Amino acid sequence: MRYRFPSMRKEGAVKLCCVLCACCLFAIFPCPAGHAADVFIFTGGEFDGREQGFAYFGVDVTQRINETVAVAGRVMPSYLTYKYYSGNTLIKANSPGLSAVAGVKLYWSQTMLGIYGGADFRNTDLSPDDLSSSMRGSTSSGLIQGELDSWLTARTNLYVFASYTGINNFSYELGRLKQQITNLDYKEPYSILLGVEQFIGRNSDFNGQGYGGMVEFYYIPEKISLALRGGYKHDSTFGDGYYVGLQLYKAF
Repeated sequence: MRYRFPSMRKEGAVKLCCVLCACCLFAIFPCPAGHAADVFIFTGGEFDGREQGFAYFGVDVTQRINETVAVAGRVMPSYLTYKYYSGNTLIKANSPGLSAVAGVKLYWSQTMLGIYGGADFRNTDLSPDDLSSSMRGSTSSGLIQGELDSWLTARTNLYVFASYTGINNFSYELGRLKQQITNLDYKEPYSILLGVEQFIGRNSDFNGQGYGGMVEFYYIPEKISLALRGGYKHDSTFGDGYYVGLQLYKAF
């Protein structure tokens, strides 16, 4: 028997989302120690050559407790499209969703480790309809995430992200290594970084992975990052292909 997070009634899911959102808003206000909250927005998308993709927009609010520990809340609406075969029939899925998590961030020098838990909500429309699918209509479940962001040297960054949702028991892992190649003396307002990445998404019915590169433009005065991504992708449904992506990040 496969383990699943307990499913939640719709009313309970809505209440939990409201609580997590309230935690994010509460964190905006300075804590008694006088540390102001950090607010980040991030958005982007990833698409392949088979009309499959994932687009998202998120807000992260992080409240420092001291130099080592912070509490954080994150809310992210998203839109997922994918295809699969049910017998000999090709099914197309459109699935808007919302995730909300809260947790802690730990800091050591130039390294941050974040651990979060919360809820994942999705409403999936299948065309043509697949009565045998567990992903029809509204679904909700628990969600756990972790991330590591570390500057290995002054100009080399390692980022690792992992996520697991009880919706269809899906896990996702992403790893990136970036190197700053311009503005090494930091006399200009912008820097360019080149990087490589690998990601894996899987459950009992699907396995997909990608390997690619990225170029990131970072504008220092406004704390804005724009990254272009792309590379090779393989999944158990369609085999080999490619993916392209865009990612935007802004800190306040």
